[in-house]
Amino acid sequence: MAANQAIDLKTVVYHAASRAWLAAGSNGTILRSTDQARTWRNVESVPSVGFEKLFIDRQSLLLGGEQGVIGRSNDGGESWTFTSIQMPEPVTPVTAFHRYDELLLATSALGRLLVSYDEGAHWSLLQTESNGYFTAASFDPQHGAIVLTTHTGQVLSSVDRGKSWQSQVAADGYISAITYDAAAKTLLLAGHHGLLARSGDGGRSWQPVPSGSSADLNVLLRTGTGNAWIAAGEGGCILRSDASAAHWQTVTPALKLNLREIVLLPRENSLVASGELGGVLRSLDGGTRWQFIDVQYPNMNTPPNLRALVVEPRAGALLAAGPPGTIIRSETAGQQWNLAHWTPLEAQEAFAWLTVDEANHRVFAIEAHSIYSSVDGGQQWTRTAVATDRELWHAAQLVASGVMVVAGQRGVAMRSADGAAWLPVDTGTQADLYGSYADQRSGVFYLLGQEGTLLRSADAGQSWGAMAVSSPHALRRMVRHPDGNVLIAFGEHGLIVRSEDDGRNWQSIASGTDAELRKALLAPATGEVFLVGQRGVILRSLDAGKSWVRMASHTRRNFRSAVLDPRNGELIAVGERIVRLTPQAK
Repeated sequence: MAANQAIDLKTVVYHAASRAWLAAGSNGTILRSTDQARTWRNVESVPSVGFEKLFIDRQSLLLGGEQGVIGRSNDGGESWTFTSIQMPEPVTPVTAFHRYDELLLATSALGRLLVSYDEGAHWSLLQTESNGYFTAASFDPQHGAIVLTTHTGQVLSSVDRGKSWQSQVAADGYISAITYDAAAKTLLLAGHHGLLARSGDGGRSWQPVPSGSSADLNVLLRTGTGNAWIAAGEGGCILRSDASAAHWQTVTPALKLNLREIVLLPRENSLVASGELGGVLRSLDGGTRWQFIDVQYPNMNTPPNLRALVVEPRAGALLAAGPPGTIIRSETAGQQWNLAHWTPLEAQEAFAWLTVDEANHRVFAIEAHSIYSSVDGGQQWTRTAVATDRELWHAAQLVASGVMVVAGQRGVAMRSADGAAWLPVDTGTQADLYGSYADQRSGVFYLLGQEGTLLRSADAGQSWGAMAVSSPHALRRMVRHPDGNVLIAFGEHGLIVRSEDDGRNWQSIASGTDAELRKALLAPATGEVFLVGQRGVILRSLDAGKSWVRMASHTRRNFRSAVLDPRNGELIAVGERIVRLTPQAK
């Protein structure tokens, strides 16, 4: 394998006998580590084969791959012998292994099985009645049945240790997982479209179990205490049942949309998130369980992308907005929503930002080509046209003076001292401006954008100067640390810059990631700073942004926003997934 050749690792195991970690994947890659996975070395292999599955079998290691290849190692993965199983075209991959007493079973596609009765030294090809891809396997000791599932909804069972197989149709679609329920002496399977089914006769017949979900279920397991079952799958969906596995409840619904914002309402003990397809979710237990909220839009075929979500403090109302031309409002902590403003898709309105003017009890909605304002907590809105052909995307306001700046496409910026009259200001740049920040402590405005653009205005947005940032990557957001004169700006490719003199000079800070960073959170009680971003990145700093450590989010999905719960220090991040992190005990 060339040093710069990209690889995908698909399988990993720990071989306790040799105290070695093994990983394998594309381009014939086999990696081995004997120092608790700190360093890895390449093991000689078959360069043209992509590997699918590692399996520990008694004293040996087995490895399945493309082109019908099976690898076998008797020395903890230091060396391997490879066999290409002869089979008709198209040659299919070896995807999994299973051990049942003296039978070694390897599964493939097109209904093909490989069986071995001599510890994997020799293999025989068996063509079953199925033409499916085998997805999972289990053993029913009550009936002495080996049971295999496929992506076509077929279940194959054998009661003579793999010599012959009978096929049944258990579902109309993909079966993902199967397991044996020893307490009930039955088999239980899960699959796509909320499929759950049970068999009490070794897999010969199946009875559906209502799941209450339409999500694709990929994981089925019993909790360690044995008192509950968990099914999980598409979009982070989690279902739970008691020990009977007969009655299932949705713990977390499938998230099939990208959430853009989240707010915490401590008084109501609720979290509310909004995003694509007009989606609104609500949690009443700190983010453990979520409920989809039904919002009725005038045209359900063109639901909005709710990019902005704020709390209007005077009325205590929630406001959400986004394209096309939609503002919705809730006075019930997100439980019910009313339409406050709507224009059809043809009107080409696109709300991108909501901001609250607390001093003057107003709310502003930034639309691509106009600015809307409300003086009654978001119930009614007044439109003000602005003199620009470039799109407006965001806003910031200095609370003491009430001056507001909105900015966006190709360096455009507009300024208002009263929220009613808006005048263009020259930013001195043609770069797209993705973010704005009003530093309440120093009274300084900042605009952030393309190719490291960082603009500073010390005269309430009337004139702007460019700050030196030595990066070709975009900046998006800024935050002030509560201690000292520290400002932190961040954006694409893990870019973080930091200032210790109220934004006059900036220094690049290593982030340890090249993912785009989207949102900052401050924990005033501890001084911690958190940044969340794409590919599941959550960064944490304990020294006012001088250094950063990545936290385990357990996902590679993108985050767009997050919130800290001051009551317990928990962090809830949202985007393509919802993740809740509990602070570690000190």
